Amino acid sequence: MPDFPAELPRWEHVAARVSHALLYFLMFVVSVTGWMVATTFRAPMTKDMFGLDVPPTVTSVDRTMRQWLEESHMVLAYVLAAVVLIHIAAALRHHMLKRNDVMRRMIWSS
Repeated sequence: MPDFPAELPRWEHVAARVSHALLYFLMFVVSVTGWMVATTFRAPMTKDMFGLDVPPTVTSVDRTMRQWLEESHMVLAYVLAAVVLIHIAAALRHHMLKRNDVMRRMIWSS
């Protein structure tokens, strides 16, 4: 876990931890729902880019279930994009407005 500068208020510590957890959770869930959608195509995607067999996660799906999976995947991907943008904005806020070393520490992992 990252150690935060002592001068940061408690709400920023909590926001950083929540946003990091959300980023990892959403990256995983968006990937899994994308994999589920890919296996519901008329000609399911069963090969990945390395030519390896990818087991289908969903074997038989009706139209409403497929639409639900597609919409879930899309909404979650947009939520992930929003969290990434908020994270970038927070890093820029620390760098440009608060003038602390949070962004520098993020980039150089020091």
